[in-house]
Amino acid sequence: MNTIEMGQLTLNIEGTEDTLFVTVMGSINEDLQIEKLTHLTSPKIIFDLEQVKMINSCGIREWIRFIEFLGNTVHLEYINVPQIVIQQMNMISGLLTKNAKVTSFFAPYFIEDLDEEKQILLNSADIVNFKAPVINTNIDGTDYNLDFDAIEEQYFKFLKR
Repeated sequence: MNTIEMGQLTLNIEGTEDTLFVTVMGSINEDLQIEKLTHLTSPKIIFDLEQVKMINSCGIREWIRFIEFLGNTVHLEYINVPQIVIQQMNMISGLLTKNAKVTSFFAPYFIEDLDEEKQILLNSADIVNFKAPVINTNIDGTDYNLDFDAIEEQYFKFLKR
């Protein structure tokens, strides 16, 4: 495994000539230095974003520059995408390119009886007609229905790209 550290951002990279698996951890911000990433070339790159804690405009700009550097021939896949990144993908053109797809992501749900928020990992394939799947959970022997806690068409907008 190869590790690249850039301030508050760490990338763990492993894989083969055909597929790179990149775990992104920390903050995607002004610390992102694309010159440290130019060796990441492969026909397919899978980015695991579950441990991304923050993303700001400087980080978005640099990430887009990195994606542009990779070009259109590299297949990009994003997994375990946190809500903060989904919100940016929905607003910023260029974060989710034609050669990229989101396979799994976290979505906001709410348990009204417990007044508790939950981030639920969903697969993109589970979203039909931009409707959130029904989620039920059992906590300490009690069954609860979770309510999707966002406007579905807005939250799932990234799936149209």
